[in-house]
Amino acid sequence: MAPPYPTIANGLQFLNSYPRSKTSWKFGSTMIMSMTGILSRFFLYGFHKVETSGLKEFENMLDEARRRNRGVLTVSNHVSVVDDPVLWGLLPIRKMFNPRNLRWSLGAANICFTTSVTSKFFSMGQVLATYRFGTGPYQGSIDAAISLLSPNMTTAQLKSESFAFPEKQLSPQWIHIFPESLYFHWGVSRIILESEELPEIVPIFHCGLQNIFSEDREVMKYIPRSVIFPKFGASRQKLRFNFGQKLDPAMFASEREQWKKIPETEYDGEEARKLRSLVAAKLRESVVKVRDGLGLPKEDERLKDPEFWSGLDEKSGVKVAGKYGNTSVKVIEKEG
Repeated sequence: MAPPYPTIANGLQFLNSYPRSKTSWKFGSTMIMSMTGILSRFFLYGFHKVETSGLKEFENMLDEARRRNRGVLTVSNHVSVVDDPVLWGLLPIRKMFNPRNLRWSLGAANICFTTSVTSKFFSMGQVLATYRFGTGPYQGSIDAAISLLSPNMTTAQLKSESFAFPEKQLSPQWIHIFPESLYFHWGVSRIILESEELPEIVPIFHCGLQNIFSEDREVMKYIPRSVIFPKFGASRQKLRFNFGQKLDPAMFASEREQWKKIPETEYDGEEARKLRSLVAAKLRESVVKVRDGLGLPKEDERLKDPEFWSGLDEKSGVKVAGKYGNTSVKVIEKEG
């Protein structure tokens, strides 16, 4: 990272790597988002026993954030290959036909963006290509997320540079993050610290999808077990989704104020690193509290310690679940 780091300019450049302002792109995006949402809803309610907590309050929060011109950041756990977008099949169908009302998400570049076809498909689905191994928090997808949550900063940038997207000032958007194994990286910390205004932040925890789209299944990984071997009535697979209360803005007020005092030339310095780590830890804890609301066994205390993830091997209570590339593994906690 060469200081000063032009976050908004880089974010807009990243977003404009695809022709998002073209009518054909908008049509394609609407079709992909709406059909994915409808299919996800059919899959959830057609083959499973779905239990939700806090969903209605979450829907009301989305509507209120739109009326107040506030951005939204949702953060959930990640236990299967299709947490996102299946999770959003819970939303009412009426919300699925306008991409402006739906989330933007970060997706693994080495999985979702490996060919020109899949790259276009996921980009139309409002997924931002994110490089997970060694690239760090300063990359295009994080810059784009900050830009989407910072309309005034984005508009000011558009006055000095010509970009096709956005054509006019966007309202603050909704960003969804799902860190692997509740191991929070600094990218989400950047979004909280650097966005123009702190978005409404909602922690989410779900369980059950790991039994349907397991990360460690090598054969037919993307074909749901509940469709191959459907069950009916009381024997259907239970899926549980707990939407937490939106977080108090005061939770990150001190960190945001401290961040403003750090020169851009020091964004890689010790103070900046500590702030990002503190924000990530607070956010992780908020998701764990929502997890506790599902009555699951108490989380292994080791999982909150960043040192635990260094040189991870097969440890008691933890399952190695699927390799991506040659240098990283995904780890999920056993539930009970």
